[in-house]
Amino acid sequence: MSVATSSRRKASKRQASSDIEDERPSQSRADEQVEDDEDEPQARRRATNGVKKEKKLDISRKQNTREVGEDDDDEDDDGRIDVENFHDQPLSRADAAKLQGLGRDWNNIAKHVRPNWRVVGDVAVALAEVGEGEDVVNGLVELDDIMKNLIDIGAEMDSHEKVLDEIAQKILQGQEVDDTADRYKEGVLVELRDYRNKTTRQKYAKSEEYASFKSAIWEVQQPDKGMPPITDFIPKEDGDDSDDDDELEMGGVNQNYNCPITLTLLVKPVTSKVCNHSFSHDAIMQSFRGSPSVKCPAAGCTKKFARTDLVPDKDLEKRVKAYERRARRAAENSDAEEIID
Repeated sequence: MSVATSSRRKASKRQASSDIEDERPSQSRADEQVEDDEDEPQARRRATNGVKKEKKLDISRKQNTREVGEDDDDEDDDGRIDVENFHDQPLSRADAAKLQGLGRDWNNIAKHVRPNWRVVGDVAVALAEVGEGEDVVNGLVELDDIMKNLIDIGAEMDSHEKVLDEIAQKILQGQEVDDTADRYKEGVLVELRDYRNKTTRQKYAKSEEYASFKSAIWEVQQPDKGMPPITDFIPKEDGDDSDDDDELEMGGVNQNYNCPITLTLLVKPVTSKVCNHSFSHDAIMQSFRGSPSVKCPAAGCTKKFARTDLVPDKDLEKRVKAYERRARRAAENSDAEEIID
């Protein structure tokens, strides 16, 4: 009896579990039915809440975009700068000073570069001292072209300085300048075009570098003759008016390497920045005798200068030594000829 009762209880329990399992799907379907049967206002509220969440996320994204500096496409942002169509602003007087500083930089570059051009003259002198011959002539012609090209480069550097200064002056005079880059570029092109349209005489006959170059060669080849004007070395072209010849001429005088005070060859020469006359260092320094300034000892010169106006002239010192070397060589050749005779 007791065993049978136990079996029935177990079966009852198993039946209860089965009933529970059978009831779960129906309960789930019932829940789904409840969700489907929700009234319309609740569904609308849920949809509205979703839209609000999306808007909050969108606003957050836009705020982050502004922080990193990206473009904001919000229609309410009317204060945006249209970078593509943003015009250059007029330069101020402070900007004019900067332009003048850039011009001085070009001038300083030219001042540092030009002294190095003398090496072309040194090579020409060394070549001319070799003597005559086709190779010497062709070499001197090539060096002449190199010197002219260097002078052209100098003119280009001068054009940059000139244009920058002109723009700066317009700003200082109160003109509005908001196209500086275009003015600078166009101005330099105009200056270079005008320079290239000049004749050969107009480009080089006034150049001190070219005159020094030709003079150094002349002294080797014609030591006993005064060098003629530079225009004698440059053929006349269309555009070279005869009325301008006097203004363009340089040269035509013998190079004198004697000191105006000692009347002997210059020793450690110094040149006056006031009148461009040169003297042996020790001789001119003795002329001051405690005075702050002296009248120029060169014949016919009435200018006065101070010690600070005298600068060492290394280029002139080099030319004096070359002159001494040629003089010794000429003397040695003359002595050799006398012995042979």
